[in-house]
Amino acid sequence: MIYMDKDTQTLVALTLAGDQSAYEELVLRYQNAVIASACAVTHNEYMAEDAAQDAFVSAWLKLSSLREAEKFGAWVCRIAKNCAKNIMVRYREYISYDDIANFEYETGECPEVLLLQDSEEESLVGQSMNKLPEKVRKIIKLHYFDGYSVSEIAGMLTIPVGTVKYQLHEGRKKMRKELCAMNENMNDTLVQKVMKKVEEFKLWGLRNNKEGVEKLYEKILTEIEGLPDSKEKQGMLADVLICGCWWIPGKKNEEMLSRIKTAALESHNEDVMQFICANENDKFYGKKMIEFMRDVEIPFLEENGFVKARGYEWFWLAREYFEKKDYENGFAALEEVLALLEPSDVYYANAISAREMERFVM
Repeated sequence: MIYMDKDTQTLVALTLAGDQSAYEELVLRYQNAVIASACAVTHNEYMAEDAAQDAFVSAWLKLSSLREAEKFGAWVCRIAKNCAKNIMVRYREYISYDDIANFEYETGECPEVLLLQDSEEESLVGQSMNKLPEKVRKIIKLHYFDGYSVSEIAGMLTIPVGTVKYQLHEGRKKMRKELCAMNENMNDTLVQKVMKKVEEFKLWGLRNNKEGVEKLYEKILTEIEGLPDSKEKQGMLADVLICGCWWIPGKKNEEMLSRIKTAALESHNEDVMQFICANENDKFYGKKMIEFMRDVEIPFLEENGFVKARGYEWFWLAREYFEKKDYENGFAALEEVLALLEPSDVYYANAISAREMERFVM
């Protein structure tokens, strides 16, 4: 589709319909104006570019709230000004409080509130500007506030250009943590950025201490819900909702499980569907469980094209058959597992082991 001849209102509508290329055209069309709006606040091109990126990300997340689509340009410029002011607050170590106090925030928030919010965010992630290594702090100051180029800084500090770029990148990620995943690249699309956040969020499962997880859960969930509808969005939604069920007291209920199942179904998320099936199986016992798995769950998975989840369901159905000494159906169920799963899958190996063990028992 050719987008250059489309008006802004049409491009916004296409974006909301899930057309990412339409949003790319909006970014190209307004990027100069957005950077200029941010630069009017920061008086620094590097921080203005950061603010512009944040503004376009925020605009995408909140696009459905824009009532007059034709005013997208003016709207995203206002967002850029606020992003620029927030960046100035984050870099407050190098800016006087008088400078910050002169900001007039579009939202009406005063600098004290923003400083408090920034402090709360730092406590959540355990990172702050003050914890950056001294050399990184110096490089940030030289680049962002004194206007030296990367090559000039490398010469001044007698370190490789690559080292300067890396330390700038790491320092900026720590100070812009609320909009960045740790492995985020500047060229990532919005969906890629959110997906990386979801993957980091899932790693919280390895932590013993879940302090702060509920706040992070709500933050990421809000970002996902603001994305244009797509298979990727539903997959991320399923992953995050299931983590909430596991880690946050009171989140696991029938309404939430139904929502997770819908998201897993729409995104074809095999891993989450396995969890849903296991949870539904646990509502039954003995013969009733076998009948439910065989006559309801497995046909449902087959009808909706789930292969891995169906293989796992056959495996657990085989276990139920063997518990009842029904070896014929048990072995038949294991053959279904081997037909569905790849040899690299752990349940493929489990099925072979179970088959050999039950033959030995017989």
